[in-house]
Amino acid sequence: MKIVPRNKRATSYLELVMGMVFLILAFLFRDNFALALVCSVAFSVMLLRVIDLKKHVIIRRALIACSVLLLVSFVIVESFVLSGFRTDDSAVPDVNYVVILGSGLKGTQLSLTLKQRLDASLPYVNQHPKIPIVVSGGQGPGEAITEAVAMKKYLISRGIAEDRIKLENKSTSTKENLIFSKTLMQTSRNSQPAIMIVTSDYHMFRAKYIAGTLGYEAYGVSAESPLYLKPINMIREYLAVIKALL
Repeated sequence: MKIVPRNKRATSYLELVMGMVFLILAFLFRDNFALALVCSVAFSVMLLRVIDLKKHVIIRRALIACSVLLLVSFVIVESFVLSGFRTDDSAVPDVNYVVILGSGLKGTQLSLTLKQRLDASLPYVNQHPKIPIVVSGGQGPGEAITEAVAMKKYLISRGIAEDRIKLENKSTSTKENLIFSKTLMQTSRNSQPAIMIVTSDYHMFRAKYIAGTLGYEAYGVSAESPLYLKPINMIREYLAVIKALL
């Protein structure tokens, strides 16, 4: 019988406890993607340190299988996400509405991502002045006003007529953006609203996919997202797409 040194056992117990702490933190910070990801990785590392993979063959094989599945699914999903990066359906002239999706404020100030979305919409909405616009976004933590109100103010400051702009100011997710926006649209009975979605490049695939499931005829204009945010946005989008598909 192999005797495990007391110090080694104590270290294993400590690592197991730390792993559980990181797991709890990952749950508590589930709304903060970056912190939840760091805590989840730390939990995985601690778990692997206390498991003897040479002894537990089934666990080792399960981990290998999960790793392969994760890698394959990541590559497939990210290929779809990347397909939305260059979406530009601005040649489509006859949509019913332009829908600009919100993306966070700092107090009352637009985030860089949201400003880029609004700027990306301007060429199309200026070229088609009769198409109404829906700005979609509720109020989240750290936001003094709704995203929709801030978006409307920005568009007006860029010369867009106020009476063109409809506010959807209740949503807190992409799916809610599109569900709640639909209630503002006036289209003929039983028709599929044709919309031009304006959102960030990394977000376009998921936005158009969800729009399709909700009965929209969806087109899009992608806004380039900040380069320094692309890595974290791409990882977050992988998880969001998986959730949307399930």
